[in-house]
Amino acid sequence: MRNRTRRAAAAAVLLPLLAAAVGCQASGPEEPAAKAPSPTGKPVFEERLGEQLSAATRATHAAGSARFTSTVTYRSARSTAVETTTGVLDYAADTARVERILRVPSGFPEKTAAELGLSAGAEREVFAVDKNDVSYRTAAGTWLRYEASASQEFTVEAGEVLSYAGEAAPWGDTLAEVVRLADPERAPATGTDGRRTYEVEVDSGAADDVLPTDIGFALTKEARTDIPLTVVLDKDGRLLSAEADFAPVLRVARQKGLLKEVTSLRAAYTLTGHGEQTVPGIPAGERVEDAERSTAALVGLKPGACASTDTGLGTVDRVRPMACGKGADLRVFGRQKVEETVRRKDPVGYGRALAVARCRKDFDAAPAAWTKDARPAGAYLVAGQETVSYEYTGPDASVSGDFTCYVRLR
Repeated sequence: MRNRTRRAAAAAVLLPLLAAAVGCQASGPEEPAAKAPSPTGKPVFEERLGEQLSAATRATHAAGSARFTSTVTYRSARSTAVETTTGVLDYAADTARVERILRVPSGFPEKTAAELGLSAGAEREVFAVDKNDVSYRTAAGTWLRYEASASQEFTVEAGEVLSYAGEAAPWGDTLAEVVRLADPERAPATGTDGRRTYEVEVDSGAADDVLPTDIGFALTKEARTDIPLTVVLDKDGRLLSAEADFAPVLRVARQKGLLKEVTSLRAAYTLTGHGEQTVPGIPAGERVEDAERSTAALVGLKPGACASTDTGLGTVDRVRPMACGKGADLRVFGRQKVEETVRRKDPVGYGRALAVARCRKDFDAAPAAWTKDARPAGAYLVAGQETVSYEYTGPDASVSGDFTCYVRLR
């Protein structure tokens, strides 16, 4: 599972680029490059050089639809982990159907996987985008609909899923979002078929959403640098592919002690079948549930309660409460409220450490039925966040937090 908690701002995404594309038609293959549309009405390749990739995004939208493949590849000396996302985009309707598969081989370094928020194995996820709303299909076949118009508290918690509704395309978190911001300084190379290849450099901060949030911020913001980006447009100025090499970011990251076993980190994006795709709707026989009503904060569950983590969020912050038995992924056996005054040099982490110790006592005292199926046997986990505040005078600090003690059932 890829653990990526996105920023809440994603819930308020507006799509001016997509709106501008509605009603436009791409030029047919027999038309010359001079017919490629752009925001100013000029052909893409007649725009000022620095505006051509932004214009190409509009030209791509004007095609109406496309099929895409996005990959992020993490290579180590021993093995390679790959996240592959494929799907169909309808720019005019602002919809998408997407499948994401993450493959992390058993030989991939465990520490590196933890840094990236990845877990060993292969996992398949299916999503549907309808404007700013995103639906996730559970393993049981139920769709959880995450609505951008939900309560503010919920949209903050569901920011990971809501961020998938992109700005440069109906599905976000790909290099398409980076291409529209790129500013070429050198003229592109022209192929015999009229396609143009641009070699540009972009600020890594513009590409952080392509990577897992757990590591993306550290790599692209704190270890900020430029990364090379190769962009290919067809003869009509529409996006065909983009590839980014995060090698410069890796070099800075290693200086900070991060991802030492990653030898290569690359992202790629391709588009095909411009104007020829249809986004399938959710089948009439499959159930759709409001995600805000169907999920609950894990910290609010009572001891003895069970839940599923199959929510599309990639975290256990919100879960789907359910009867204990088949389908449940976890069971709560205790809750701890921490409120302590601490006099120490660094109180950060003290509240969680207290909760972990107290949860051990709850684990030992819990009914056997609640903990006997723990995986691994005898192991438990603690969810929750601590808050540390400092007194205006003196060395005292207040540490507080609500924590939930639970076991994984599979």
